[in-house]
Amino acid sequence: MNWTDEQQTLFDELRAHELAGTLTTDDQARLAELTQILEAEEARYLAPVAARMRTEQAALREQLETLQIENEALAHLFNQQEQLVADARRWLSQFERRHSQIQQTFTRLTGKVLTVVESR
Repeated sequence: MNWTDEQQTLFDELRAHELAGTLTTDDQARLAELTQILEAEEARYLAPVAARMRTEQAALREQLETLQIENEALAHLFNQQEQLVADARRWLSQFERRHSQIQQTFTRLTGKVLTVVESR
């Protein structure tokens, strides 16, 4: 930044006169000139910072979009998993009902209890 200590001192003095209400017309012009120089210096200094922040913001926005897409895919996968569990429970319930019916029918026909032989 090219803003010098002398410019800062003069700027501070002129601002103090402005606040005190003792600023002359020439001082007003000089204060306006210094203000423009200071604003131009700040803009020049801040431009790369602002550009970097815009780049970072764009990268973060892209990362957010990617994460949102992944999140939606995971939510869909979770829903499929829940459906699979519900289907398995229904199947198991039907299996148990059918197994019970077979056991009852076997017992009614033979008078014996059907035992399950575990296969290895």
